[in-house]
Amino acid sequence: MPYQTTKGAITFTEEFLPNDKYSNISSEHGDYYVIIKPEVNESKELQLMHFEIQEVCQELDRAWMYACGHPLSKKNLTFMGPYIDAPDGKIDGWISNFDEVQKEINKGKPHIVFNFKQTSASTLKYWPLEKALMIREAYLKAQEPIAALVDLHFYSHKVGDSYSSFFFLSKAMELVRSLLPGKTDKQKEETLPDQIRQELSTSMHHIIGLANTRLEIRHIVKDPNTGTLHDKMNNSEIDAYRHDSDLIIRAVVSKELGIPLIIVNRN
Repeated sequence: MPYQTTKGAITFTEEFLPNDKYSNISSEHGDYYVIIKPEVNESKELQLMHFEIQEVCQELDRAWMYACGHPLSKKNLTFMGPYIDAPDGKIDGWISNFDEVQKEINKGKPHIVFNFKQTSASTLKYWPLEKALMIREAYLKAQEPIAALVDLHFYSHKVGDSYSSFFFLSKAMELVRSLLPGKTDKQKEETLPDQIRQELSTSMHHIIGLANTRLEIRHIVKDPNTGTLHDKMNNSEIDAYRHDSDLIIRAVVSKELGIPLIIVNRN
């Protein structure tokens, strides 16, 4: 059953609507939505609530990584500045009725429902919102190293296929290496859950080695005296690095936050 809950002034709901445009794939496919609704009574309250929901969306986006395997919003990062962050009801990946609510409030109408709606491209056999909200609560209480690890993992998914995804993963793996018990990479790998170790395509030591010896990741220069560059990763190394780093990071985050471990089905 779809989940609904109210936390403070905000109501969270999920829903699934069949959509004929997916009929050529499966009759069971449709659109999944996450809906965030607070009640507002005046224009100033609407603007304050916009910024509060903006934070909630960012937190939920990160929580979705561990509820469903990827961010709720998959848009690439953009870097802009300087800028003024004025509330206009626009949050990347979310649909909002901000303008309509502003008009109704300006007419003097009280008790307007202000909502944001987000779709997800996941194919799931369960309703994920309750799990995601629980993970969000754990993330908000996390100590700095774990919160930083979640952020790095999150950004590695958001930047798509650029070199940046490797960079974020390598920083995350450096942090993972410091968090796992043991002196050697082999000893650290042995502390991972069996279900993770069985899914790894190579060793943790090899993955960390790739980060230091491939052009796309941490170090580009192999020999500073001659200007020789490190080799580029081949396709199998790219697949292994993304796959195994993601699994290892996911395992550490799940353990540290005390949340269920979700292993993404990539078939």
